[in-house]
Amino acid sequence: MESSTGIQVLITSHNCASYLNDCFSSIETALDGYKWMMVFCDDVSTDNTEEIINNYKTTTSADSVVYQKYNTRSGSIGEAKNRGCLLSLNYKNDYPVICFMDADDLMGEQRISGLLPHLSEEQPIVFGDYLMQVLKDGEWVTASNSEFDGVTDSGDQFDGNITTEMRSEHLTFGYWCTLVLSSLIPADGVFFREDIQNYDDFLTWWELKYSKDVNIVPISGFVTHYYKFQRPDSVQHRFLESDAEILEQLFNLKSAIHPVPGYTG
Repeated sequence: MESSTGIQVLITSHNCASYLNDCFSSIETALDGYKWMMVFCDDVSTDNTEEIINNYKTTTSADSVVYQKYNTRSGSIGEAKNRGCLLSLNYKNDYPVICFMDADDLMGEQRISGLLPHLSEEQPIVFGDYLMQVLKDGEWVTASNSEFDGVTDSGDQFDGNITTEMRSEHLTFGYWCTLVLSSLIPADGVFFREDIQNYDDFLTWWELKYSKDVNIVPISGFVTHYYKFQRPDSVQHRFLESDAEILEQLFNLKSAIHPVPGYTG
C-alpha cells in the first residue's frame, strides 16, 4: 500500500479515560505524515472519555475524529468491536485500511511504516511483533518470566517480546498488531467471532486462515504494539483466573476445525 492510502484508527473503549492521552500520543507518533482519521466507539463510558475526545479533536493531526457514544452497553468486547467495524464501513472509500487499537495500550512507532508497505488486496491482513509490559513500582517495564509465566513452552527466559513466529504458529492472539483492509469486514460488521464465551476476537486469525482462506503474513523485525499486561480492569487480567480451562477449550475447538501445529491435547 502507498503511504498516501487513507487509514482508519479504530478504537472501542469503556472507561479508559486515564489511558487515553498516552494512547493518543503514541498514535500521533506512528501516524505522523500519513492520511488518517480516527473512529472512536465509546461503549457507554461513565468517566470523562467524551471530554478528552473533544479536547483531542482540537490538537490531533487526524483529518477527522468520529466519536460515537452508544446508549446501551455491548454484551461483550467482541460485540463492541463489531459495532466499530460496522461504523468503519462508512469511511472505507477514502480510508480503506483499518488499524485496530486498544485504548489502554500504546502503538509502536513503526506499526504503520513497517506494516503498510506489505498490505495489498492479495495480502489483506498483516501483523508484527509486540512487547508485553507490566506495572512495577508505578512504571511500565518490559515483562519477564517472573511477571508472565508460561509464554514460552521451552522454559527459555522471556524477554517481553511476543514474536511473529510464536503467534503465527498457533494463531492464538488477537487483532492488536494488525493492519486490515476494509474489504475483509462483512456488510453486517461482524468481523470478530465469539467462539468461546467472553473471548471476542480470540479465534479471528484462525477463522480467516482456515475458514476464509486468507493468507496471514507475519512481518517481523520491529515492535508494532506495546501491550500493557494485567491491568486490574482488563480482559487479559480476567483471563488469568481461568487460564488453563479456557486454553484447553480453545485448543480443543481449534483442533476440531484444523490440527493445531504442535498441539497434542
